[in-house]
Amino acid sequence: MEKSYYKAFVAQTPEEILLSVFKKEEDILVGISFDNGIYLEGVILDISKEDHHLKSVCILSQDDQVSFFNIHRMSVVIIKQPKKMVVELSKGAISRPISSTDEKLTVLQLKRWLQNGQSELGSQIQEFNIESISVDELNNRLNVQDVFTALTTAVQQITKDILGKEAWQGVHSIALKQGDTLQLQITNKQLIITLAIHKALPVKLSEVFEEKLLQIL
Repeated sequence: MEKSYYKAFVAQTPEEILLSVFKKEEDILVGISFDNGIYLEGVILDISKEDHHLKSVCILSQDDQVSFFNIHRMSVVIIKQPKKMVVELSKGAISRPISSTDEKLTVLQLKRWLQNGQSELGSQIQEFNIESISVDELNNRLNVQDVFTALTTAVQQITKDILGKEAWQGVHSIALKQGDTLQLQITNKQLIITLAIHKALPVKLSEVFEEKLLQIL
């Protein structure tokens, strides 16, 4: 990804940013300045709410000190590791965190990977078509992998019983198409998945797929 990734960042309130940091599974180092001049640096341990509004924060410093403060006394929040937060800081315009390692996945490698894993979707599936979407960018190719993995998980959940297996047998091919919103439809025994492949994928995508498949199978 180009070094100009930060140009995709959008303005957000300090409260929004802190909540995004807190929701991350991995620790993110932040710096926080207060209106009285105090500065703290560390990782967020907990955030409390009152009447659906953020109220108090607990933060762990790098020297193992724990601090507690009222969120309304903050003036500035600094993200010390922005590459780990590019999805949240861009509100999904960037699809995934920037890896510290140089990930490689060519178009050919992606197609081979999809072909090798196609049997996991069922013996009746004849094709997993990605020709209608752009896979020129690495992020898009990695997103296709994630879509395939999430769909596989959803199908495995649906086909745990006989009724689910019989319903899924009616799908003979799968196609990915570019679109603004995530949609699933079945036409002529083909499952068409429409989504913005260049943006961040929905959280818990396999569960989203399972819910939508149950509605159309």
